[in-house]
Amino acid sequence: MKNSEFIVGKVPITKEEVRAISLAKLDLTRASNFLDIGSGTGSVTVEAALNNRHLRVTSIEKDQAALDLTRLNIEKFDLKNVVLIDGTAPLDPEKSGLNESYQAIFLGGSGENLGDILDWSYQLLDQGGRLVSNFILLENATKAYRIMEDIGFKKIELVQVSVSVLEGLGGGHYLKPRNPIVIISGEK
Repeated sequence: MKNSEFIVGKVPITKEEVRAISLAKLDLTRASNFLDIGSGTGSVTVEAALNNRHLRVTSIEKDQAALDLTRLNIEKFDLKNVVLIDGTAPLDPEKSGLNESYQAIFLGGSGENLGDILDWSYQLLDQGGRLVSNFILLENATKAYRIMEDIGFKKIELVQVSVSVLEGLGGGHYLKPRNPIVIISGEK
């Protein structure tokens, strides 16, 4: 999906090229439950739900502006297979009603709770389930990689994605770079 299809504000969006790679690494075709932690604008939630109508998508967001954008994007695309939760991960299963298992989890934001969220995500994943996370900061990416190894994730992959977009400059064109993103994926 094009970024232009989403309602956006001042909340960062997972760009379409990075979103495409992240969703491919999640392999949602065999999943029935998908969890998006730190939904931001809701672009991952929406694209996953639209392209996989069989999928039950649960989306968690703690920031009010981001929560509102996710909600607006869910409504814009009239998605009935998405549950939006206002909260900070990791959530208490009894208080949140989040007591099911998942075959795929996307981590788009962690704040200071990276270790706790990765451990919680591992507990929520079915055997063979996949977790994919995106990072801008190298320190957070390497920290996540080490934590995932310690927790017991298998088949951990770390890739760095750099995207440049053609833009006009004077009488010519150049490739304007976007922020490089580190994508980490692993399996339970």
